Amino acid sequence: MAVIAGGVALVYVLTASGASDVQVTAIDCAGHPRKIAIQNKGDTAQDLTGWKLISDKANEVFDLDLVGTVGPGVNFYVFNGHLAPLTPQQVGGEWIYGWNPSEVFDPSLFVLNEDGTDFVRLVDASGWPWRVVSQMPCPGTTEIPPFQQPSTPTPTAPPSSTDPGAGGNTGQTSGNESANTQSDAAQSTGASQNAPASAGTTAQTANVSGQAVGGPASGVGLLSGGSGQPLAGHLLPLGLLSGVAGAALMFLAVRTLGRALRRPQDGH
Repeated sequence: MAVIAGGVALVYVLTASGASDVQVTAIDCAGHPRKIAIQNKGDTAQDLTGWKLISDKANEVFDLDLVGTVGPGVNFYVFNGHLAPLTPQQVGGEWIYGWNPSEVFDPSLFVLNEDGTDFVRLVDASGWPWRVVSQMPCPGTTEIPPFQQPSTPTPTAPPSSTDPGAGGNTGQTSGNESANTQSDAAQSTGASQNAPASAGTTAQTANVSGQAVGGPASGVGLLSGGSGQPLAGHLLPLGLLSGVAGAALMFLAVRTLGRALRRPQDGH
């Protein structure tokens, strides 16, 4: 039993001591292309999914997902900018990957320069906070600034409570409010559609009161006086007045004719 226990303990120690150790081993900040050499110095393989190379600017990030798993003692390279491979290439059993590759010279594609401030960092896939595994400055850079951790993801807001007393419906429109809104809109639409009928009703009301209202709805045959009675109601008085006037005219005519006949006799 002691021998077995000792063997298990030895296996555990050997397993615990075995670990990957991925490091940036060399960089070239002046050539075409720029070159970054990386090696797994440990004795176990390392999956690089989620790992990144980061330089001094926020947009200078290269995902190492396409590298996959790198075995112990294995080297690989990342070339950057002008003349970097457009697709991964294997040369002498070692892989070369392109970061901002281009066959045309474009200084904006370079992420490493000998300007006294440039560097490269190797960051693992621990998420938050990210862990800097290895870093190396370009020639002339004396200090690498502290790693600025990326912003933490915004937490997903919990679903609002359906309990009326919990205020879960704050900022939301209830079904009743939607129904009321639709009802109000329907009433407004109905009021707009009924506007001509209302105008006609107003005209009819004015006509009943005996007031003259312009337009076809004003009512033909109504006088604009204060009585508001039909014209037929005045025919009898008008007829009597006409008869009296006619008799008076006849009397005057007969009298005038009689005088005219008598004047020649008076002359003899």
